Amino acid sequence: MSEILPIKQRALGEQVAHELRRMIITGRYAPGTTLVEGHLAEQFNLSRGPIRDAIKMLTAEGLLDTNRRSATVVGLSVQDIDELFSLRESMERLALEIAMRRNRPALAAELDTTLRSMRRAAEDHDTDAYTAADLQFHSVFYSVAEHRRLGDVWAQYRPTIEMLLLASNERYEDLGPSVAAHEVLAGLIGAADPDEVFAELHSHLDNARLRLRAPYSQEQE
Repeated sequence: MSEILPIKQRALGEQVAHELRRMIITGRYAPGTTLVEGHLAEQFNLSRGPIRDAIKMLTAEGLLDTNRRSATVVGLSVQDIDELFSLRESMERLALEIAMRRNRPALAAELDTTLRSMRRAAEDHDTDAYTAADLQFHSVFYSVAEHRRLGDVWAQYRPTIEMLLLASNERYEDLGPSVAAHEVLAGLIGAADPDEVFAELHSHLDNARLRLRAPYSQEQE
């Protein structure tokens, strides 16, 4: 079984979920692999409580299928990524529409702040920091919209999207084009007609979908 990386200081269940999610999305745990609660507790040197919490999180994300004492890795398929991004676009469009209507200047200002973090991370080629800033850019739509239930759904799927993005970003030497794409979107959000904004959002997310699904397309051919 794959080596477990050291756990960072987070809530224990979230730490375990983060590590298992990474191993599933990067293919270290292949679809069909059985994860036994007791064995995971031994590997992580933890009680079974945090392991159960992690399994529940990953089951809710669709990465695991569970029974009483074990879980089977479902992993991600091309169809899963397509579904994830069709859902994501619907949510982001709604969040963005509400946010622009509520407080467009505040939305634009927060996006500019996040873009500065993205530029710094891209210059340093810090893929962890860049991925976090990328997701924060899109999370601004939800925070400014102040739509709690919409934000809750985003929070459920954000970790899976974040890990997919991280795996993708690690394959690129130059993150500059990604920064530029976010700058274009932010510029339109600040001043353009909403229809133009939504058209750019569709293009932006569809490009991300195609990039993230490419490795899975090759594996599943």
